[in-house]
Amino acid sequence: MTTKILPDGQPLGDPVDRFRDVALDSQFQFIGDERIASVQATYIKENQSLDGTFALGNSENQSNTLKTLRVGGSYYVNRTYGGSLGYFSTTGSSDAVLYQPGAVSGFANNSPNSDGWTAELDYLPWQNVKLALQYTAYQKFNGASSDYDGNGRNASDNDTTYLLAWLNF
Repeated sequence: MTTKILPDGQPLGDPVDRFRDVALDSQFQFIGDERIASVQATYIKENQSLDGTFALGNSENQSNTLKTLRVGGSYYVNRTYGGSLGYFSTTGSSDAVLYQPGAVSGFANNSPNSDGWTAELDYLPWQNVKLALQYTAYQKFNGASSDYDGNGRNASDNDTTYLLAWLNF
């Protein structure tokens, strides 16, 4: 994917930001009478040319990169009980202006690097109905494991438990 975006505050006709994403996405799936198994992987590399953002003074670098990796798998028994486990990682260029320190969502070391794990337990009592409990655990968030925002917040402070009831028509 390639796109051009005019940053907020940039007049028409001035430099724009350009993003180019190249991705690889794969999946292997086994569907049997009693068991279902699936493994997925995604890798995305994004090249950013931040001419407009740089001209406004909103980035330290005129170009940056982001790389995203997601790997996971799931397993179901009797098409009723199942679960999944996945790893996620985002890494990229350090940029002291674009990734600034700040409370809660800031970047104390000017890095977008984040990674962690997601686990999910599923119960599918009827066709088109799913009940799930999901937990996401961050090992690193916005560039650090501890004090990632410069205000004492740790990556694990963003861990999330999610309860889902899903009905599909």
